[in-house]
Parts: sequence; C-alpha cells; structure tokens
Amino acid sequence: MQSHVTQLRQSEANSGIEYHWCKWIFDNLLNGSTPESMEKTITAGTAKNKSALIAEVYRVANDPYLQAAKEMKLTQDKRNWLLDTCDKLAALDQRYSTRLEKRAVPTFDEFVREYYSKHLPVVLTGGFDHWPAREKWNPDYFSQVVGEKEVEVQFGRAQDNQYERNSPRYKKRIPMRDFCRLVVEGGTSNDYYLTANNNQSSSQELKELFEDVGEFGDGYRLAESVKRRSHLWFGPKGTCTQLHHDLTNNMLLQVYGRKKITLIPAFQVPNVYNDSHVYSAVDFPNVDLERYPKMSGVTPLEVILNPGEAIFIPIGWWHQVESLDISISVSFTDFRAKNNFFSNFPR
Repeated sequence: MQSHVTQLRQSEANSGIEYHWCKWIFDNLLNGSTPESMEKTITAGTAKNKSALIAEVYRVANDPYLQAAKEMKLTQDKRNWLLDTCDKLAALDQRYSTRLEKRAVPTFDEFVREYYSKHLPVVLTGGFDHWPAREKWNPDYFSQVVGEKEVEVQFGRAQDNQYERNSPRYKKRIPMRDFCRLVVEGGTSNDYYLTANNNQSSSQELKELFEDVGEFGDGYRLAESVKRRSHLWFGPKGTCTQLHHDLTNNMLLQVYGRKKITLIPAFQVPNVYNDSHVYSAVDFPNVDLERYPKMSGVTPLEVILNPGEAIFIPIGWWHQVESLDISISVSFTDFRAKNNFFSNFPR
C-alpha cells in the first residue's frame, strides 16, 4: 500500500490542489469532520479555488483509502485506550507514578517477581560494591591503564539538536589519554561522550578496564557474558542522552560521579510523540505544549543516581539522562531472564 504522504502528493499532482490542502482534507476527514462542516470552513475562508477544494472534500470522503485509514485509526485508538487504562491502574502504586523506590539489591528471583515482570523501575544499592572498579575508576586511572589506546567516541554532538538519532555521523577515534584530558579540563560539555554505542568498536582497547567489573547482585547476569556485554559510558559534566526508550530491559550502574535520570512510563507512549525509531520529536524538558499538547499528560519521575547505585530501566520506559559531574557508568542487558524482545520491533 502506498504511504499516506505519497498518496497526498499524487493527489496534488492529479488535481492541482496544493499538498497542504490535501493533507488538511485527509486529516480532518480521518479525525471525524463531516464534508458539510468542512465545506462551510472553505466557503468562509480566503482560498482561491474554493469549488475545487469542496469537490475534493466530497471525493476523498468516499475514497477507499480513507476508509482503510479510518479502520487502522480505530484499531490504534483502541490500543491507546488500553494503554491509558493500564497507565491509570499502574499509577495506583506510588512507585510507578510519584516515587521511585530505592532499596538494597534483592535476590534475583525477587527482582524478577517484583520489578522485571511488573515493568517497574527501581534503584538498587549494594549490587556492585565488590567491583574493583568502584575503588579504581576515575579519569586518571583510565589515562594510566589504557591511555595509549585509541578509542571511539561521539564527537561534535553540540552542532546537532538531534545528535542521538544521528550519532553515527559523530564517531571519532582518539587516544584515551587525550579524551580524559578533554573530560577533565573541558568543563561542562555535551559535545563529546564515550557511549555504549562506541564500545563495540573499542572492545579490545577497553578490555583491560572490564577486568575491574563483575557480577551484579547474586546471579543477575549470564556468567559467560559479564565482561563481554558490559557497556561503558564516560564523559564530562553536561553530557545528555535525549528522551528515548530502549528495546531491552536495562540496568545502569553509576561508578563515578552522578547522573540525573528522568523517566516517563511506557504506557504513556501515545503522549510522547514518538516520531522515529525509539526517539521523541519533543525537545524535553523544554516542551512546547502548543505544538505537543499531549505531553501535558505525561508524569515524569526524576532520580539522582549516586556512585554505587544502579537503576533498572524497564523496556519501553522513556528516559533522559544527564551527567551532573564527570561521570563513569556501566550498563548491561544480559539478565538471566528473557530480554530479546527487540527482534520483532517494528522498523
């Protein structure tokens, strides 16, 4: 089936009616306006080709493409109703709607029962106090241990307000020692950041650092992949990961410095303007409510993640992450529980 935009473009070519009018007609009919009410609007307006526009309204009103689109919209509206209902019911638990729970790391079975299976975020303490990284890791240590290694980082992010979705454009290789110097001496910046997306390219260079990491809690992870599937995040105060959701359940561990994490429940996706892949069109938290009015229906939760703390971010939960200090974090997704839901994500 042709895309909505392609159909409208062809309609413009065939009828001589401008694209913005084609879109206006289609969108209004799709959302329940009657041809009669739209005729009155056109008649009262200043359009030059009123007769052609009115004729197009009545033609599109009987177009089978519009009827198919209405059926699809009805299905989507029903699903959004269910999401909204689930969101309201989940909000009866304060841990979901107003207060993020912080607790000592539980057994893995309890974690799965109370959080993983409930799609509920939580801050956990004491899960990785035994890591050598907790005592060793800082920019000086990175410079001493792998300073001569060339690592991949994101560089030049500040020039693009959509730097996350365009991150492949900003890859650069740099000696770790030089990157550490930038992080320490460059002040607050979001221009350069070593993220999990850079780890695959730098896996051999970072290998020695990951000797300082280990299991989380008691049996949370697949033992054979602890070193291989731990992901490093390292950058200056001011780095920001824009509002998005992940395609896996994630655990983020704060080793050095602090981060502020803002969470929006996954059930609220109809309000978040998901325009591309896993990203939102909204410049969060500077939300233009005139342009994105549904954002008034989201309930953000903020938490400061301190050194030694970890946060479980369930799959689909929207989040934005800002470094409040020079920050070193590790994330992992290799839980001893099903977590390969990304394989059938619509693309």
